[in-house]
Amino acid sequence: MIDRTNGGSPPAHPQVFHTVPTAVIAEAEQRDRYPQQSELRELSAFFSSGQKRLEIAAALAQNADRIVAAGANRIFTGGSPMAYLERATDPIGLPGSGYYIGEDFLSAKARSKANLAQEPRSIDPTSGLMDWFKSLFAQGRPNAPSRFRTIDISKYGVVRMKRSMRDLDWFLRYTTYAIVAGDTNILSVNVRGLRGVIPEDVTLATVVALQEMQWKAAQYVDAEAKALVKRYFEVLITEYLVEKPNPRLRFGASKLHPGQPLPQSYYDSALPTPRLVIKPGLSETEKQEAIRAAYRQVFERDVTQIYGVALYDLESQVKNGQLSMKEFVRQLGCSRLYRREFYEPFTISRVIELACRHFLGRGLSCLEEFQTYFEVISEGGLPALVNALVDSQEYADYFGEETVPYLRKLGLEAQECRNWGPQLSLFRYSTPVRKVPQFVTTFAGQQRPLPNQHPYGVGNDPLEIQFGAIFPQETRHPKTQPAHFSTTSRRILIDSGLHNGRNGDRNGNTHWGRVPGTFGHPLLKLEPTHQPRRGNNAQGPYLDVARHSIEAVILGTYRQVFGRDVFDGQRQMVAETKLKGGEITLREFVRQLAKSRPFRRLYWENLYITKAIEYIHRRLLGRPTYSREELNRYYDLVAKQGFYGLVDALIDSPEYIEEFGEDTVPYERYLTPRGYAMRSPQGPLAWWKLRDNPDIAGDWMAAHTPRQPVKIRSTVDSVVASAPSARSAQIAMATATSQQPREMAQPASDQSTRTNQGAGSEQSPIVAGSSAPMSGSNAERPSASANDQKLPSSGTNPS
Repeated sequence: MIDRTNGGSPPAHPQVFHTVPTAVIAEAEQRDRYPQQSELRELSAFFSSGQKRLEIAAALAQNADRIVAAGANRIFTGGSPMAYLERATDPIGLPGSGYYIGEDFLSAKARSKANLAQEPRSIDPTSGLMDWFKSLFAQGRPNAPSRFRTIDISKYGVVRMKRSMRDLDWFLRYTTYAIVAGDTNILSVNVRGLRGVIPEDVTLATVVALQEMQWKAAQYVDAEAKALVKRYFEVLITEYLVEKPNPRLRFGASKLHPGQPLPQSYYDSALPTPRLVIKPGLSETEKQEAIRAAYRQVFERDVTQIYGVALYDLESQVKNGQLSMKEFVRQLGCSRLYRREFYEPFTISRVIELACRHFLGRGLSCLEEFQTYFEVISEGGLPALVNALVDSQEYADYFGEETVPYLRKLGLEAQECRNWGPQLSLFRYSTPVRKVPQFVTTFAGQQRPLPNQHPYGVGNDPLEIQFGAIFPQETRHPKTQPAHFSTTSRRILIDSGLHNGRNGDRNGNTHWGRVPGTFGHPLLKLEPTHQPRRGNNAQGPYLDVARHSIEAVILGTYRQVFGRDVFDGQRQMVAETKLKGGEITLREFVRQLAKSRPFRRLYWENLYITKAIEYIHRRLLGRPTYSREELNRYYDLVAKQGFYGLVDALIDSPEYIEEFGEDTVPYERYLTPRGYAMRSPQGPLAWWKLRDNPDIAGDWMAAHTPRQPVKIRSTVDSVVASAPSARSAQIAMATATSQQPREMAQPASDQSTRTNQGAGSEQSPIVAGSSAPMSGSNAERPSASANDQKLPSSGTNPS
């Protein structure tokens, strides 16, 4: 298996836990039916008890500290365990947090809540003493087993104390969530297997603490709710005592399909997929349900209801036991309906991809597997492909003779990285609409060099133009370009050739070219000078505006930082005044612009974190990010220090100080080949060319050859000479015929003669009105097309 392959990274949203509504609706949807009476009664009972569940959750949340303290005090001695319980802090400065350092726009209530979060948790010792005294005479308190020993806080350690208190707090949260959801699945997913993670010497102590928390929580609810609380706490303790389950292994049929493990918790949290079988002894309804599931799997919908098509002879044989489910699926794949729906409208590559979904429940795994099936279908057609899939060892391992094939999607088994994106797309309902083969395209891209794109996706590269942060969005015809970028991979960028006013690099080497449309003007600098000291009156520095006016520098700084000109209401007048007065440097002025509220709202709050970092990096340092390693450092910085920490890190970096210093406006030092192509008059994005998005950095640069100069006489001819060859020939023909002298016009009877001679005089409406004759003989002109022969032969303007 190759480890440098990647199938893209589209977002997947697996089910985290089950609730009563999701479990009931998912079960009915998987079987393509309406909910049954028993399921409807289950939903009714859940919704009728909803108010009571919310009241229990509110009581547990309000007394969470007391409940956790009761469990902790039961097992810890020698101090206050609640002093080690840390509150989860809000992500201040991160997108969506609603609070940023330097701007206090919170309400009084929110501000008091934020201040309360900073205070350490503690329980009133008087209240704790009273609770302890009451517990001595309370009934129903669980007794600790004889093998239980309390834990000394001083010997246990600070780090382990924080972890233990965190776990007790999360156990209570899981129980509260499960009560509201009405399903114990969240307890199984998050608690089962923790016994193997938590040290064995404190396993018994953890059980004692959970029992104490159960007894304490029951005191804050009424008698009706006590049974509900006790039930969920008992499930919590039972799941905690279960040994860590072994991961589920995916069958490996060959070296190209290695077995892969899937944690049991992923399988437990996924929506259940029904495994329908056909075997003797089933009722008629169960057999019919399995047959309908086979139709839905092979045809991706129940064709018996939509088209009224059914293979009644085969169905009767399956019900009577004369035909197995495996043979029934084979006959469906070889039917005329399957050929018409999934073979005739598609290419061979797409047919193979869809067939793997229908008969194996997955997508293609690798290019070698595709080549094998391509050879099969080329020699024997569609029936040979269906037989190869149904008779494979993989089909026998997963489905056998009795089981209806099903989709082996995320949560049921481990998914491969090399076909991650195409496989998620293959499982969608709209799969037959897409005609372009996805797996083959992805596998072919994995054999090519790394494309020059953003390491975390081509959609994170903004268009290198003005007008702000504009990112490409491919929604109508998405073209994913997954590639495996390691931490050592670096992008190839085009250097502008200017380094703070120096042409060439630091070694004196001159660069091969200059980025078009970027450095048509000199760099903007502020050069403060000092007045000589005269007596006791020392004057501060003043700005030398001999080269650049202070207003031009300020406007250039806005244009660089914001990517465009700003409105008057967005200008930072206080910072401008300080800059003009020499109180701050230009670097500090750039910092204040980047930390301003307009900049933060435009390029931080409304953007995904990767896009925000990429755009801010280009604005402040003048280049795209190099690699994943650099981006990972910024991720870690933003997670700890937020937006303002990112701005300070960029402006205070050695790279910024070396390139721009204190007095230079940041400029675009590097850009990507795509950005270069957008600005080049000969690039693939020129106005007179079809839009083409190159995948590899040097695709268009390697194929580009300078055009030979053409001698031209008129403005129209110069436009023709600079156009593509095919279009140039058509326009040249039309121009030549329209510029014939009027006295050269011949009767209509000579049309065929002129056409054969290649000297047609039809007037073209494209450039009518031109009078300059075209150079060259008639033999060099292209012959008139059939459409041109229908135009009037007169040299006058048709309009």
